[in-house]
Amino acid sequence: MLKRIVLISLVMLAICNNTPCNAERSKANMENLSREEICKKNYEELFQSEWNPNIGTDPEMMNILQKYIFGEVFAVGNLDNKTREMLTVTSLTVQQTLPQLKAHIKALLNTGATPVEVREIIYQCAPFIGFPKTLNAINVMNEVFKEENITLPLENLSTTNEKNRYEKGYAIQNPIYGDEIEQSLMGLPEDMGKNTSKFLTEVCFGDFYTRKGLDIKTRELLVLAILQTTGNTETLKSHIKGNLKVGNSKETIASAIIQCLPYVGFPDTIKSLKLLKNVIDESDSELSQPFKKGEINPYNQYFTGTTYLTMLVTKDDRWNSSIGNVTFEKGARTNWHKHSGGQILLVTAGEGRYQEKGKPIQILKPGDVVKIPSDVIHWHGASPNSEFAHISIETNIPNNTTTWLEPVTDAEYK
Repeated sequence: MLKRIVLISLVMLAICNNTPCNAERSKANMENLSREEICKKNYEELFQSEWNPNIGTDPEMMNILQKYIFGEVFAVGNLDNKTREMLTVTSLTVQQTLPQLKAHIKALLNTGATPVEVREIIYQCAPFIGFPKTLNAINVMNEVFKEENITLPLENLSTTNEKNRYEKGYAIQNPIYGDEIEQSLMGLPEDMGKNTSKFLTEVCFGDFYTRKGLDIKTRELLVLAILQTTGNTETLKSHIKGNLKVGNSKETIASAIIQCLPYVGFPDTIKSLKLLKNVIDESDSELSQPFKKGEINPYNQYFTGTTYLTMLVTKDDRWNSSIGNVTFEKGARTNWHKHSGGQILLVTAGEGRYQEKGKPIQILKPGDVVKIPSDVIHWHGASPNSEFAHISIETNIPNNTTTWLEPVTDAEYK
């Protein structure tokens, strides 16, 4: 009976095979194939066995689901075969559909995924579904590894210790999500909200996100599958925004959501796609500025909230200048700091704030110029209700160093 369940699972849950370097070419080739031909190709490449839907006691169901799943869903979007199977393994881990999970761990290995990558995918589920379910999935994974003669235990890929797990977790969490969880839990008795927020930073981000084996972009994409499968739309919206911040495109996010469709059903998938559309609509109305927003600011550990940086001029032997475009999300601001050589800010978009130590806060509008003298302690950032962008010019190079001080408190900011 178990063999029959696993066989049916293989047929129901296999995915298409595209490689990252030739995904567009494979997609074009698929367009010339019938639904049955695409279905056959995907199944046989992934599971390395002949496709035959006319087996078992329910061939009618097999024909419906195989052609729909293999021939249609798995051909949508820009995901390669390995990523699709990563998402599938994630969703099955969340659902605890263990016979299907075993089949798809094998399939994931067939895509070229390493045992370490497989392990990290399942480990990543723990902060979201709890440890008992994660341990069930680990047991299934280890069964597959033993069958494949993979030596256990696998190598240790932790990068943190008892002293730095909060610091390293915060360095990942804060640029993407800021302090939204800590703020939302304020007011609980005996600082229990603060304790929970600390646990999130230490465990979810410190113990898991910092591990080797998967990069942050991949981990964030897998979290989408976790949250879609659980139906947690509130947290899902936050992680859709997080995916965009770490560099996953709108098409990649949509493809990942649709990839989970056969495993979670239409209602949760449609809700997830509507959330994505809402986020896209919100981002389309974002700040209009003359320069590119850029990537997440690598110095965000010295900021509250999320900021982005595009370097316009980088100091070199010929051009003794350092000029960057800095974009602040609503409420984001620098720590208190000072520059030994001073700084000039050219405001280009939104509404911002600037304050020197001991002086009143100044409101900044596009066209404003702020000249900051050497060694004057100050901060600058967005207003509470508006994004903000300015050009930052470092003056008196090379004798200009930045000294970062304490964060600007909410009381000081507001």
